[in-house]
Amino acid sequence: MSAAKTTSVLGGVRASYPRLLRILVPLDFSGKSRQALRYAVPLAQKFSARIHLVHVLPDPGKTPKDEVTRQRTVALKRLGEMSLSLLPPRVRAENAVLTGKPAEQILALAGQQTIDLIVLTTKGRSGLKRVLVGSTAEEIMRHAPCPVMSVRRQ
Repeated sequence: MSAAKTTSVLGGVRASYPRLLRILVPLDFSGKSRQALRYAVPLAQKFSARIHLVHVLPDPGKTPKDEVTRQRTVALKRLGEMSLSLLPPRVRAENAVLTGKPAEQILALAGQQTIDLIVLTTKGRSGLKRVLVGSTAEEIMRHAPCPVMSVRRQ
């Protein structure tokens, strides 16, 4: 094959690494949601990125304000403990606890913080179950202002 006919796999795309300065990892405090960190941490180390851990509390409805404050405090403490125990010392983390619909809150945070990548776990529902229950991960993938890495829960 002549040199003139060889083409790059990238075609007309500029060959440069993506800029990953902020990686968002939504957590629901299940062991399964932490699997996303297996992928986020090495990327954060490689690119010297900051990891943003976020937990979304359900819409409080008629829950007393004191109880909502207590739930936020407990969730923020858990995120802090997870940062200390699951993230290497050189990986910088920011933690946020939001209230409302998870997909909406995660997407809003991604836009506000100019997140470069969202790494999340999915339950892998399909068919009627997905239609009836809905999928937070799917909504995030459809509307995210940045790339999304989906890790299937195992």
